[in-house]
Amino acid sequence: MSRRFDTRDASRNRLQELLVTLGIADPDYAEGRPEGGLTRAAAAAFVSLTGFALLVPNVTPLASGGEPPIGVALSVLGTVLSVALIAVGGLLFRSSFSTQNAVRIAVWNLFGITVLGGIMLGILQYQAALGSPLVAPTFSVAKVLSIGAVAHVIIGVYDARRVRAQQLAKEQRKLSVLNRVIRHNLRNETTVLGGHASLVAEGVDDPDLRESAETVARSASVIGGLAEDAKRLQAAFERRPDKRGPVDAESIVEDAADAAREAGAETVEVDADPVAALADDRLATAVEELATNAVEHGASEVSLSARERDGDVEIAVGDDGPGIHESESRVITGRDPETQLEHASGLGLWIVRATADAFDGWLSIETVREDDEGASAAETGTTITLGVPAA
Repeated sequence: MSRRFDTRDASRNRLQELLVTLGIADPDYAEGRPEGGLTRAAAAAFVSLTGFALLVPNVTPLASGGEPPIGVALSVLGTVLSVALIAVGGLLFRSSFSTQNAVRIAVWNLFGITVLGGIMLGILQYQAALGSPLVAPTFSVAKVLSIGAVAHVIIGVYDARRVRAQQLAKEQRKLSVLNRVIRHNLRNETTVLGGHASLVAEGVDDPDLRESAETVARSASVIGGLAEDAKRLQAAFERRPDKRGPVDAESIVEDAADAAREAGAETVEVDADPVAALADDRLATAVEELATNAVEHGASEVSLSARERDGDVEIAVGDDGPGIHESESRVITGRDPETQLEHASGLGLWIVRATADAFDGWLSIETVREDDEGASAAETGTTITLGVPAA
């Protein structure tokens, strides 16, 4: 029996997709848990109450009948906009916006109602002073306020997204500096540590001390490799759609197979069709990461394939290793959040996941374990499939 985890299974639900479509949430953050709290609820409720308040004067002409066609059309428009405001209030509470930005949107809504309401009140007084009062003032005011409220909610959404984008850019600059400094120091210090550990191993006669020194040297090499993995992970996170182009998936698979052989795989099988993916050089890095990771984690047999299916290029890497633990698969594919207790054991799979996300693709992890019912040791292994749009 196998267990399969797929990022497509953990994708956004319909409500979250609607949030993204409306601009209330960003694709990268729509899966996060929204904040709660009284302030947030009050902001969302104010937007919904605005819709309720405007719904009655917009629906009344439709219920009473006798309106000319243009009046019916305007009433329908006002009703739709009022209902939309009611729904947006609920969506705002469920959205990934911070409470501060939710309040910002509600304030924009209040601003629109206040300004347009004041303008309409002034127009009504002006018409009355001229001796020609406006016919059906409630009808006219309700339509104008409905349009203005919705327009200012949209303005508020984009204003909040602008603020968040500035905040994210600032944090990204900080992380970039921190990442660069840490990687530089890790690389330098682990080189020194590994060199001294090797000297100790060569200069001692005690086998226990020699073994300990060799262990230190291996650990230093692993830590130094993390610095390079962090660099690749940062590159994978970058979205560069303007640099995408047709990439030969068959060549990528062949190169990854060579890398697996160099890493020590006893058997490497390749079955790739001549297909092209819409990607860049990060795709090759991700596939090579999968192939070499399999060997590093105990696999002796590695299989690679590339197929085009349903508009995607599917690159699969299978192995006969011990398999990926279910908790790690759930974290990588987004089924479960990463915590202190539940997290991925390294950066390799995160590089692959980030690459899939950068290309608007998907990642699937299927593992067969010895403790699964009906599974044998020969069947144990993992197949990881990376899907990216075809060129």
